[in-house]
Amino acid sequence: MSHDMFDSHANDQLTSQRGICMEKDCNTRKAFLELRECQNRIAKKPYTAENCHQETVDLIEAIDHCVADKAFVKFA
Repeated sequence: MSHDMFDSHANDQLTSQRGICMEKDCNTRKAFLELRECQNRIAKKPYTAENCHQETVDLIEAIDHCVADKAFVKFA
């Protein structure tokens, strides 16, 4: 995943909130660490049918849940 998508200092409100969630929200951080662990596990194997799809979905859902009430507050 691109670091640019999770920059807490970004000018874009959504990107900024994602970054804040990645840094401070326990559920989001846990999902990110699980995804990174999966990616490391896969990288160590020459061949595997395992993929990190579920971990990716879990991270996206955690981020969405975290930013849902914060990302576009200024538009309301």
